[in-house]
Amino acid sequence: MKQKYLFVLFIPLLALLIIFIYWFFQQELDIENPKNEIVLREIGHELLNSSKDSNSKVMPIKILSANEFQISFENEFSFIPDSLVAIVQKNIERSTFPRDYSVNVSKCSNKEIIYGFLISLENKENIIPCIGRSIPSNCYRITIKFIPKSISFFNKGFTFLLIIILGLSILFWCIFRKKEKIIHKKESTKNIQIGKYFFHYEQHYIEYQSDKFLLTSKESKLLYIFFSSPNKIIDREALQKEVWENNGVIVTRSLDMFISKLRKKLDKDPLVNIVNIHGIGYKLEVINLK
Repeated sequence: MKQKYLFVLFIPLLALLIIFIYWFFQQELDIENPKNEIVLREIGHELLNSSKDSNSKVMPIKILSANEFQISFENEFSFIPDSLVAIVQKNIERSTFPRDYSVNVSKCSNKEIIYGFLISLENKENIIPCIGRSIPSNCYRITIKFIPKSISFFNKGFTFLLIIILGLSILFWCIFRKKEKIIHKKESTKNIQIGKYFFHYEQHYIEYQSDKFLLTSKESKLLYIFFSSPNKIIDREALQKEVWENNGVIVTRSLDMFISKLRKKLDKDPLVNIVNIHGIGYKLEVINLK
C-alpha cells in the first residue's frame, strides 16, 4: 500500500514540474508563433508608408538566431525615429514576442548602425535617443533582438521550490522502485523452474512455453514440497499431513488423485515426472536439474 501512495504522490509532483517548465519557457516558445512573422512584416510596411512609399516591398524576414530577426527592404527609404519607435512598439504589443527588446537600424552597404533604441518593461528603462530628426534616404536593415526575461526574486524562489519538489519526486520514485524491486525479488523466489516448466507458486499455475496450467492451492502445495526435495522420496503420510492436516482439514480425497492430476500437467516435459514408490510415497524425478 505504501508503494502505491508514493506512486500517487509522484504523479502530481511530476505534473507540477511539467507545468512549471512549460510556463518558464513559454516566452521563448511564443517567439516561434507564425503570427509573429506577420507582425514583423507589418512593421516594415507601416514604416514604408510613414515615409510615403507605397510601392516598395518588404523582403522575407531573416531569422538571425532564436530571438533575433532582421527586416530588409526592396528599395531605399527615409524615416523619422519617432515613427519607427511608435510603429515597433504598437506591433510588438499585439504579438507574443517578449516585451523587452532592442532595435538597430544599419546600412546595407557597411552594416554601420545609424540608429537604435531599447525597450525594457521589466527594468522600466527605455533608451530612445535622437527622436525628431529625419534619417536621410538609404538602404537600411532593421534588426530586432528580443531579450530573454530575467528571473525575478520571486521567480528564483519559485524555481528553488520546484527544484526541491523535483528532488523529492525523484527520491520518492527511487524509494518506490527500490521497494518494488525488493517485493519483486521476494515474489521471484516463489517462481520456480522445474525442468522446462516455470512454477508460479503464489499465482497457482505452471507455465510451459506459451501454455499455462492452473493449479489448485493443494496442488501448488504438493508441487512445492516435491520441488523442495527433488529426486528424494517423500513419505505419503508426510505429504498428507503437510497439505491437509496442518490446515485443520480432514483428508477426504485421495492423495493419489492429486498426484495423478499433477502428472498430467507435467507430461509435456519428459525430464520431469512424479514417481510412485510403492508402499512408501512419491518422488519428483528431474533429470539434469539446474
